[in-house]
Amino acid sequence: MNDQERILTAQWIFERHLAWIAASEVKVGAIVAIDTAMLGGLGAAFSSIKASSLTPCAYVWVVGAALALAGGLLCAAMAVLPRVDGPEKSLLFFGRIGQLSRDDYSAQFKAASVEHLLDDWTAQIHRNAQIAGTKFAWVRRSMWFSFLSLLPWFPALVLLLKK
Repeated sequence: MNDQERILTAQWIFERHLAWIAASEVKVGAIVAIDTAMLGGLGAAFSSIKASSLTPCAYVWVVGAALALAGGLLCAAMAVLPRVDGPEKSLLFFGRIGQLSRDDYSAQFKAASVEHLLDDWTAQIHRNAQIAGTKFAWVRRSMWFSFLSLLPWFPALVLLLKK
């Protein structure tokens, strides 16, 4: 494989990683929408009933559902937090590019060797793989909290709406 093919391959891998990062954030959008709706439904049902008519069992279900949904939302928030620490010196990473003047960046880019650009691409690919892994780990936790919240959420609604 020649240098041009290596750079093209690195660009392709880099773009795939960016797509995976974007995919994790799309999943978070769905989780947040569902969890927020479930929490809103729980809150509406809870506010429509007198506290004195609630049984301790109902409180347990409501608190369990609310905590699980809050856990799902917290994990979703952790998934979408920007992770902007990149390679120390980079002609690709926006954080490092933005620290340079336009002229300095242009001069450094024009002077970069193919080997330097390949090192830069691979460092950024590696960092994006770490970011994608972290984001998907938080998405996974968020999904588990959301799925687990169904167990107390449904009985909580039944008990709240039954009154």
